[in-house]
Amino acid sequence: MRLTADWCPDQIWLVRVGGELDADASRAFDHYLRARLPPRATHVVVDLGQVESLGARAVRTLVEHTRRLAPHGRVLLTVASNPYVRRVVGTEQAAASLNLYQRLPLALAACKAPAETLADQPLPASGATRDELAELRQEVLGLRAALRAQPAVARAVGVVQERYGLPDSGSAYGILRDSAERHDLRVYTLARSLLCTPMPQGDVWFPGRTRRPAPSLSFVQQHPDHKKNRGTVLSSLLEAASHYMRAPMAAVHLVDPPGETLRLEHSTAMPPALADHLAGVDAPGAAHAGAVIPDLMAGRELLDAGIRSSWSTPLLTADDHLLGLVTVYHSERTAKSPRPRAARLDHAATEVAAWLEWHRRTVVPDALEDVHERASGRNR
Repeated sequence: MRLTADWCPDQIWLVRVGGELDADASRAFDHYLRARLPPRATHVVVDLGQVESLGARAVRTLVEHTRRLAPHGRVLLTVASNPYVRRVVGTEQAAASLNLYQRLPLALAACKAPAETLADQPLPASGATRDELAELRQEVLGLRAALRAQPAVARAVGVVQERYGLPDSGSAYGILRDSAERHDLRVYTLARSLLCTPMPQGDVWFPGRTRRPAPSLSFVQQHPDHKKNRGTVLSSLLEAASHYMRAPMAAVHLVDPPGETLRLEHSTAMPPALADHLAGVDAPGAAHAGAVIPDLMAGRELLDAGIRSSWSTPLLTADDHLLGLVTVYHSERTAKSPRPRAARLDHAATEVAAWLEWHRRTVVPDALEDVHERASGRNR
């Protein structure tokens, strides 16, 4: 995390944050907001424009200090000019609890006229810049992604609240969110797993479970902290797939439990509109893998993105259970199988399938056990 701060006119204290604002950095960030703010600063503006990675704990820190300062007549405003940051804030359902602005000038102006909020600002008219329109489109796509995850998360929150007799849905969601963050999972992933797993019958959800080390991945050098992170592993797989197959874009779909549908989990170098389209389409889990798809079979969205063919490789366990597909996209028609380049991708896909199976049997149960302990009150 990088943090710099300085005075602006009218006793406005401007804090610029950049880099990775993960769980570890969030503790330092929390300490700064709690102990280092100048007492005479009536308005504190936190600019997240240069943040590259934003964790749920950092979002909660911003919400907490926004609420903490308010009774003392001090205002904390958050600037989220980065579409990624706005998407994370939206996913964590924190936008309503923050004084959130898309542009630093708007936040500074609001310090002088507190009644003026982002909601009062008109949308860009025909004179809007291309960058502004692109950011607005990105924000809409981020909201759509959050809406796709919301039904499963809401159901899981209801299950946790009812199962453990929690006072409200906010407490249940907080437990899910904290357990997901602790185990490097998306809240949606943990929610789906909770809905598909039989309820615990005792103090331990999975008694007698054997925990094994993560399988090795030969195609990437992994930092020890990333060995349990599914997003990092899948991102590395897509980078390798693009390199092996000389493809400009790649995506991985995973089978969404408990059914047999494939949902987009991660993509690289893909136009946001196309990723949004693929994320909104459920493909049958029995889809043919390892097949070249010519342009005549591609959807209009693929053609509009300049894609003329694709190559899919299955993520299969040792007993031929399909866990997902990794797909590379080409701008030219491919008339034949891209072997032997695909052999390297096959090997990487086999390793990742073994890793995903380990993750499903180890990390996800760890997170569910954590939910059980926290919700039962033994971890409070």
